[in-house]
Amino acid sequence: MKRNAPRARGSHTPSSARPAGSHAEAGAGWLASPAFVRVSLALITLAALALRLLALRYQPTVTFDGTEYVRYAEALKHGERFASVFAPGYPALVALASMLHPERVGAAVAVSMVAGVALPAIVWALARGALGARGALLPGLLCALHPELARHSAITMSESAYIGMLFLGLAGLAARPSGHMILGGLAVGLAYAIRPEGVVTAAVLMIAGVRRWASDPSSRRAMLAAALAWALVVLACVLWYHATLDAWTLTPKTAALHEAARDWRAAEPGLSLAVPPAPRLAESLRGGLAAWPANALQHAQALLWSWPWPLLLLSLWGLARRRGIETAALVYLPLLPFLGLSQQGRFALAAIPALAISASVVLVTESSRWRRAMAAALAAFGVVATTWSLGDAFRTPFDGGGQTDKRAGEWLANVATPGDAVVDRKPFVAFYANCRHRVLAEGSYDALIDDMVANGARWLVLEDYVVRQMRPQFAPLLDSENHRARESRLELVYARADEGQGSLAIFRVLASGEAKRGQPPVVELEGFPDRSAAP
Repeated sequence: MKRNAPRARGSHTPSSARPAGSHAEAGAGWLASPAFVRVSLALITLAALALRLLALRYQPTVTFDGTEYVRYAEALKHGERFASVFAPGYPALVALASMLHPERVGAAVAVSMVAGVALPAIVWALARGALGARGALLPGLLCALHPELARHSAITMSESAYIGMLFLGLAGLAARPSGHMILGGLAVGLAYAIRPEGVVTAAVLMIAGVRRWASDPSSRRAMLAAALAWALVVLACVLWYHATLDAWTLTPKTAALHEAARDWRAAEPGLSLAVPPAPRLAESLRGGLAAWPANALQHAQALLWSWPWPLLLLSLWGLARRRGIETAALVYLPLLPFLGLSQQGRFALAAIPALAISASVVLVTESSRWRRAMAAALAAFGVVATTWSLGDAFRTPFDGGGQTDKRAGEWLANVATPGDAVVDRKPFVAFYANCRHRVLAEGSYDALIDDMVANGARWLVLEDYVVRQMRPQFAPLLDSENHRARESRLELVYARADEGQGSLAIFRVLASGEAKRGQPPVVELEGFPDRSAAP
């Protein structure tokens, strides 16, 4: 048989002479190439950015916790102590971001946004050891398009920064060779500095590190360096807590170890001059243990809201096949029911990237055709369920602090003295007015107002929805002009209503013996066709 002569080096075979399957083979080769992975990862990152910018349209300018985070960041920026139950990590990042972003709330959102946009690439880096560079694109895509992860990347909350930093640390610790372990230890430490639950993941990693220490002597020096980097961050936080709170603690949130209030009114602050002592740690632990059975089911339901059951089944299937370093981020879930927290989906968000990696294990590595088809069906059903369950939340403001509060606070800033005490159920108006916030407690009408006068409060803010649902004793102040005229301790100075957002009123609290000024209140209406259309 005559052999085919070898083709000369550098010769070119015309496309018409190539085998019929050569185009498919070339395409398959490109799909497996590093270029395809880079392009895909860039597109996934752009998709994450686009979804988070869309989420930004629906979110308030600042959240309840965000008002304290921003004030915390301002204190750190000016080298001032700030006593808070919140960890200092997120405010420190906001303080750094404010050097580039001049608007204080915008700087806080920018930190969340950068962390959220970077998360898919971080998850890809963590997953590629188990799934390969191309297979790791799948969990990255799931994190990029998860509606609740996107929403938390557009608000002044610490979850997005925590999740990004935690999984950056896990990716660094999982990298081979061990050249990124110092970065990993530092990032895990910074995750704890952002949210205290990071210490739980760190504890699990330490236990796993003991096994690696015995089996991989070549990485011991890198492991020690990572542990030292982590310990330095933790030590800095502990010293900060002692300096600001005069207590040696890993977190000032140990008081959260108690049974959650069964009724929201039971959790409302009462009018009392005595500050109740903080519960001892042993008492808190007993309270948390007693609360666990009742809370566990509700937290499980909250997890299923963020990661519906088809995806959870797929993740459990993947966990049965492989348990990598990312599973350390799941250990905190059984501990959530110990805390006296409301059952919110946001508390399960830190588990989503790890669950996404576990779910992808089956989709990427399963060799059986029918099992792969079953996994794909679960994934498709789960994606639809996620979109369905989280779609409304994605378009819903996470918290108050909307346009009405912002404009009212900006008006008050022009008439109030900086540092004035503003009584309100939530701190938004006081935040924008650069004033001190005092909580509007529960109590009788006269007792509450007498307390404001006696303790030097200067302004009272009444949102219409708060009065109707939570403080009905103040309804006459909003509904009756005759009642306002008879009330000698308060004077209405401002009212605002925004179409579709609500309304509020601001009263000046008159000191003992101070007379009303007799000026008509400032009234601002926005979004109404004419004044008669306002509520």
